[in-house]
Amino acid sequence: MTGGVLLTNTTTVSSYAYHAHGRYEAIADSFLYGDHAYPINSTDKSRVRLDILTPMMEELDAMQRTYSRVFVARFDLRLPSGTAVETGNEWIRQLFKKLRERLKSKHRRPESITSPIREFAYGWVREKEKAKQVHYHCWIALPHRQVRSIGTANCGLGGAITEVWCDLTGGKPSLVEFPGGEYIILRGEPETLEEPVWRISYLAKERGKFSTGQGDRLFSTSKLRHKYPNT
Repeated sequence: MTGGVLLTNTTTVSSYAYHAHGRYEAIADSFLYGDHAYPINSTDKSRVRLDILTPMMEELDAMQRTYSRVFVARFDLRLPSGTAVETGNEWIRQLFKKLRERLKSKHRRPESITSPIREFAYGWVREKEKAKQVHYHCWIALPHRQVRSIGTANCGLGGAITEVWCDLTGGKPSLVEFPGGEYIILRGEPETLEEPVWRISYLAKERGKFSTGQGDRLFSTSKLRHKYPNT
């Protein structure tokens, strides 16, 4: 990959990088969103991709317009050995579809969630480091009044995620990992977003990303920002 023309956006300096199937814009300093500059998890060898981080930030912004207090958590998903990229991508699409169905249900949602959840946001990226199986880094944001913890692989929201992923893949609970880090975002207090953005910016790092050239998604998010646009 090679660098392109430098662009400036107040405190953010970005440049284009090119690969076999296109290009993307990346930053190495802070991420400016609205009137706030957020620290990002970048290194000299792996900057942060704006095409990934920006829509994820827009989803968090849409959640704040919907709920005054938002709970955010991270989790990681692995695939059984030999799983094709298109299969893994379809499984993760189905995961969030089935989670949405459960969270909205009066009877099938996790016991720790006392009432149906109508809106939530999420994002995922696909990665493959050297000599490692393809895996997915994910985040999810929900109303804090209904979700106070992600739980574990055996209970709560974490239990639902694990159960659905195991059903889809035919794998074991060890395919799901909860790396820690749970956050509460408060509407109108951008400093409460700093830690979540730092964690989510890791998902947008350059390292580990690859394109098949076959139209398979490298990342995706919910579409809450289209339902609740920032006007």
